[in-house]
Amino acid sequence: MIIARKSPVTTRRSGNPKLLPRRIVVQCPGAAEASPARSAHLRSLFLALLLGVIGCVGEPGSPKTSHFEHDHEVAKHWPSDLADASAKLRARLDAIEAAVDENPDEAQQLADEVAEIVSWVPEIAADTNLSEQDWIPLDHAAESLAAKLRAAGSALTESNRRQTFALCEQIDQALSKIPDPFASRKGASR
Repeated sequence: MIIARKSPVTTRRSGNPKLLPRRIVVQCPGAAEASPARSAHLRSLFLALLLGVIGCVGEPGSPKTSHFEHDHEVAKHWPSDLADASAKLRARLDAIEAAVDENPDEAQQLADEVAEIVSWVPEIAADTNLSEQDWIPLDHAAESLAAKLRAAGSALTESNRRQTFALCEQIDQALSKIPDPFASRKGASR
């Protein structure tokens, strides 16, 4: 670090005092031993910390739409829970039947959403308190239907439609098996 300080110095020719800059060198303790590699390392560390702090700052007005910070976008038709998955599947199946003749593009969009929701059912069911014994059949049914829908290009054949309604029934049965997390507290509050 170099600090310039002006102090009065007399010049030889005129004998008049004149302000000339004088250099003062200030060294930090241990600076003499610091190697160029160490200072480069410290600069790299400082830059990494600075970028890390800047990267962790999010936009203050943006609401969190996911449980995971690295997620970029959550589909608008993502179900909030297992019951919502069943309801959304049934609603889309009914809407496809109504739109298939009038608006084939909308029917295809809804069929694609049905295929996506079916593929999400195992993940959504895994987020519940279902026992593994109750979750496994639901997982197998959803995976089987998802494979059929992928093979059919999301087209809802009559067989796929029946199997989707059967999956909804299986979801509804599984919902009744989810244990109430507050059951032990209900009896104690009386």
